[in-house]
Amino acid sequence: MESFGQHWHDALSSLGALNAFDALFEPVAHLADPSRRLFVPFLFSAALIAWVLGMLRGASALASARSLFDRRLWLHRSSRADLELIALKALLRALAVSVTGASALVIAGRTVSALRSIHAPPALSAPTWLVAALFTITAFVLEDASRFALHWLMHRVPALWAFHRVHHSAEVLTPFTLYRTHPVESALNHLRGAVVIGTITGAFVWLFGTTVRGWELFTVDAIGFLWSLAGANLRHSHVWLSFGPVIERWLLSPAQHQIHHSKAPAHVDKNFGTVLALWDRLARSLYVTRPAPEQLVFGLPDDSQPHNGLALIVEPLAFLARGAAPRRAASYARWIAVASALVVTGCAPVRAADVRERLLASAAACTVDVHTQFRSSVDVLVTTASAYAEAPTDERRLAARAAWTAAFDLWQQAEVLRFGPAAESTAPGGRTLRDRIYAWPNVNRCLIEEQLATQGYDAPAFDAAPVTVRGLAALEFLLFSSQANNICPPDHAINTSGAWAALDATELARRRANYTRVLARMLALDARALSDAWSGDAGFARKLVGAGRGSTLFETQSLALGAVMDGVSYVDTDTKDRRLGTPLGIVNCDNETCPEALETPYSDRARVSVRNNLRGASRVLLGCAAGNDTGFDDLLESAGAPDLAERLRTLITAAERAVDAISGDGLAQPLSNDRARVTAAHAAIRDLTSFLKMEFAVTLRISARRVEGDTD
Repeated sequence: MESFGQHWHDALSSLGALNAFDALFEPVAHLADPSRRLFVPFLFSAALIAWVLGMLRGASALASARSLFDRRLWLHRSSRADLELIALKALLRALAVSVTGASALVIAGRTVSALRSIHAPPALSAPTWLVAALFTITAFVLEDASRFALHWLMHRVPALWAFHRVHHSAEVLTPFTLYRTHPVESALNHLRGAVVIGTITGAFVWLFGTTVRGWELFTVDAIGFLWSLAGANLRHSHVWLSFGPVIERWLLSPAQHQIHHSKAPAHVDKNFGTVLALWDRLARSLYVTRPAPEQLVFGLPDDSQPHNGLALIVEPLAFLARGAAPRRAASYARWIAVASALVVTGCAPVRAADVRERLLASAAACTVDVHTQFRSSVDVLVTTASAYAEAPTDERRLAARAAWTAAFDLWQQAEVLRFGPAAESTAPGGRTLRDRIYAWPNVNRCLIEEQLATQGYDAPAFDAAPVTVRGLAALEFLLFSSQANNICPPDHAINTSGAWAALDATELARRRANYTRVLARMLALDARALSDAWSGDAGFARKLVGAGRGSTLFETQSLALGAVMDGVSYVDTDTKDRRLGTPLGIVNCDNETCPEALETPYSDRARVSVRNNLRGASRVLLGCAAGNDTGFDDLLESAGAPDLAERLRTLITAAERAVDAISGDGLAQPLSNDRARVTAAHAAIRDLTSFLKMEFAVTLRISARRVEGDTD
């Protein structure tokens, strides 16, 4: 079973927009972001290529280097306008006018949901490398085609050209010209990328499951990374780099994009594509170049566009108004209304980053809360167990049972909060403390009875006893079982030596009580160790909440959230499959039913355990009072998927109600005389975990960020 958090880490970091402070400095952050064309290695590679080309064309090394930093180019009024526009757009994002309403993550989740409603996922089996190759190539080809299509429309539809002409008004080309785009054009390109990549990702997840992952380099799509490293920044430059007529019929060179910006009549409306020349060939808009540079003049034919950042944002609306004939005024008014909606009302507030931080704090607070309650309940268990050991009466045994039940019910909530110190040692911050507290289904009654026969629980070495003879599971047997026989084989030492047969009922009760006291005290130490591991400056809570901000465990919030969801994945493997699926005969059972696989066979609390598992999962998925009720449903809403957030809440409620519909605390009787309701509970939890593994998972992860193209 693949855990929910295994492949989310890149996508969770891409959810939503930036907070106001980060938005203002976002252009500077591009220098360190491999998904951006201004990534320093991309700029360096383009400069290196340009420098070498200059020397190949006869310039000295110094002259070639100087030409790259020509003041007439970088201080031109057009270049200054590029920077002004970049700053203004950053300011708009800081003011919460950001294009986050249409997320590829959300569209991917909804695509999976739509496909699942048509047909159950086929769960195709294919080698990981083959799925990665198919996904990478499909995404690259279709995204490149969509970029061409939108770019072509930008030149063909007058209302769209009004906004795209901002980009073509540049009179000099630098790498910063890539960002000389009107916010409306940016919104349309965001929507295009979201629809294409979201749909492709959703379809692949539906076909192959959440193992889908594309080829990546430095956390971004590999093809886009290599294309940018190969000099894509020269596309917006005055450095002529032609691939020649043969290659340029397949791949578009920087020179071909410079042709696209040219004012010459022969160059107008040529080379709309980004990488592949195929689309221009089909549209008869391909213009191939030769190694010898052409003399180009950039800008609009009428030189009507102002070179001022604010004017570049406002002027397109005035351009539409000036060019609208009376009979077409209403039509253009609608375009202006749509454009305004895209820029303002259709854009979500920048709050996902804040939600991630609050969600991590909530997950920590809710987990610490249940661990604190559990620790207190274990202290009560120690008191009652000690009293029981001093005088093993029925009354004191019942008190110890009640204390165990209270502690056990709390622990069943913590069962699906299995991240951090409770997790396996291979997980971030994992210390395998869960198994010391409750090792089910790894419990061995014969070994427990061996301890009773030999009084091994009194030996100093018992502190290092295996998890099979300690913790809540062993305590359940000691407190709730009154069987005088043992289940060890006849040739076992406790039987061949007569050690077990020598125990009368009184002595066996005394030893059960003493063993209970030992285990209760050990459990208190383990509960305290777990609680302490979360607290303090070096505690796991600090490392979880500090993810992405100096945490020694989690470099990003994505990794931290993935670890949290890894813990919640046990509601699928343990709650659905082990606690319900196996007893029902659905999973790992060769008979019609397997009641012997039921949890808590002596206290008969299997149904309550399932219910508490759901309650624990809800602490993370929907939040709890200790964490200000912030959950993953809030993260879904911040990602623009309120319908999926509501569905998550509905599925959890449905699962809880299905479990509540089963009478009694256990499942032994319902399994035989009310199996339909047990099956319904299993189905309801299956619906929840299927959602978590499909729509929910893909909405919160896409394997690779895309490197931006010319029109992004």
